[in-house]
Amino acid sequence: MSTTFGSFEEFWAAMGRLYDQTLKHEALIAENAAGIARLRESQEATDRQMQATDARLDRLASMIATLSESVVRQAQQIESHERRLERMEGQ
Repeated sequence: MSTTFGSFEEFWAAMGRLYDQTLKHEALIAENAAGIARLRESQEATDRQMQATDARLDRLASMIATLSESVVRQAQQIESHERRLERMEGQ
């Protein structure tokens, strides 16, 4: 036996402390692994929500573009009618 320990009892006590530390570390590792798994699930849910939001934003952008085109056409028609009305009133 090494001269580090004065007696077998000291050696056995050190081994017990090492064993206790090992158990604590294993428990922490298991907790961390469970936490990582929860974070992964949360990240996947967030990714799905972001994809759904992106799809909704794409649809909204398309609707806005269509609305904008309609407003421009309506404005052009109004201007055309106003010019025609001005010509008719000017006669």
